[in-house]
Amino acid sequence: MKMDDIIIMDNQGRVVIPSFIRKRLKTNLFIISIKGDEIRLKPVVMATLLDYIDKIEVDVDDFTDTHKLRQAAWEE
Repeated sequence: MKMDDIIIMDNQGRVVIPSFIRKRLKTNLFIISIKGDEIRLKPVVMATLLDYIDKIEVDVDDFTDTHKLRQAAWEE
């Protein structure tokens, strides 16, 4: 199947997205919108909280000593 082949919508409004497209997108969550006479599906990739947090490794035994923790973080 090429990227511009015709697909059929069933009576309940369902459309099957070809497997080669599903594998390429690697998600099952989409934003749907109408632009003129086109239906657009935009893939949504879920992120975890860790994707937004910078990570560093510090050599500190006592995390309650904020002075040593801050000093070790600045050295990294």
